[in-house]
Amino acid sequence: MNSVWLDRREFNTGVATSVASLALGSSFANLDDGVQVSMRAGAAETVVTPPIGTRLIGPQTPSTGVNDDLYAGALVLSDGTMHVALVTIDYLGFDFDYNDVLVRAIASATGIEPHNVLINASHNHSAPMTIPWGEWEKGKDKPWHQTLPVQLAEMVKRAYDQLQPASVRCSREATQVGFNRRLMTRERMVVMAPNPHTPVVPWIDVLMLEGLDGRRIATLFSHAAHPVVVHNSSTLVSGDYCGLTVQRMRADSELDGVFMFAQACGGDINAFPLTGGIRLAEVTAMELSKAVKRAMAGQDAPLPTLPIRTAFRELRLPFQDPPSVARCAEAIRQDSNRNNPYREGWETLMRLAESGEPQDMRFPMSAMVLGDQFCLIAMPHEMFAEYQRFVEEISPFPHNMVWGYTNGCECYVATEDDYRLAERGGYEASPQGAAMLYHRRLPLQPSVEKQIKDGIEDLFQDLRGV
Repeated sequence: MNSVWLDRREFNTGVATSVASLALGSSFANLDDGVQVSMRAGAAETVVTPPIGTRLIGPQTPSTGVNDDLYAGALVLSDGTMHVALVTIDYLGFDFDYNDVLVRAIASATGIEPHNVLINASHNHSAPMTIPWGEWEKGKDKPWHQTLPVQLAEMVKRAYDQLQPASVRCSREATQVGFNRRLMTRERMVVMAPNPHTPVVPWIDVLMLEGLDGRRIATLFSHAAHPVVVHNSSTLVSGDYCGLTVQRMRADSELDGVFMFAQACGGDINAFPLTGGIRLAEVTAMELSKAVKRAMAGQDAPLPTLPIRTAFRELRLPFQDPPSVARCAEAIRQDSNRNNPYREGWETLMRLAESGEPQDMRFPMSAMVLGDQFCLIAMPHEMFAEYQRFVEEISPFPHNMVWGYTNGCECYVATEDDYRLAERGGYEASPQGAAMLYHRRLPLQPSVEKQIKDGIEDLFQDLRGV
């Protein structure tokens, strides 16, 4: 990690001053030859509903029909030199290898730098099993595995080809459709249940782009909550509350443009009510759509958006050590069911224990800044809300949007205190929880919280040095 740290107030002041000197003061800039250049934006969307019979993550069975189509959306931004593609999709998320395939397809079709292609998954549980978890489609040999990269590339290319001068507005509206799901019992054991005393992200961030004719090009909104209102209550494909919110916005005759939902840091937040079913997911979507409309109505004057600047960092997060060889052997001996994913997990842990090799995890982080006003921080995996709140605490920019589940989802990322609970740490942080279902079979080290927060500060320092 970079080394010399500034006092936080000095750091924020320095970044804000440096960024302001780079910003052009509006969405338009005059070049030396008198040609006017503006912020440009283009958007597109496409249906990505998988075939009926595709295995769904929530019910863990093949789908029997479609309640509402799954969508992907693309927003391409350009200042004439820098191009960024923001992609959202009503899927669970992707392992790194497959996500890299998607990014390469988009980059090849558009010429956009791969590091500037951000693919955010809503983490929808009424969608295909696309993360390396349990009985996922390891071979990626279904027809839709081959067509999805083509679909996303064509969609982003359409957005790219539609680039037009645009103004940008952003707003934040108080709302909360979920609850923190980590409750400490009297026995000092974390269980999955509503906890009103632990962090949530009680707002929605909205970014709206308009053409010079006043028509909306796109509305991008982000909130933090697991899409599990439907979950295992139905075998129908659905976008859950995220996709249903977009559907409501799309159907509103008073609204135009492409609507996109991006999942924030909702790893420890469940949308309410858990497993309530499609009808209640529609109610949740109605509440969230109202918040989006309030935010759209309350947006201020257009932001200064030039230049567009980006920063990228990839960390390596260390996993905890596996159990001993003897412990793994005993667990395998006791579990005679060879089809149990936990048995497969113990077999993997046995191999890791025998190798003695330390294990780590990719953690690519991206930042995008528009002018001196708006900053997007995007991180992979199932991030706890604490990390989004940390960005809000230290960011020198007045408007921020923070994404999890971006460009890869292969583990939960809890906090130091959560990991130090060890076996009592609950589904997200315990060695016997989700870690045994994700293909690496190990939870991260407690030290990753500091490593990630240092990395976030590094991103801001990188932006300052542009």
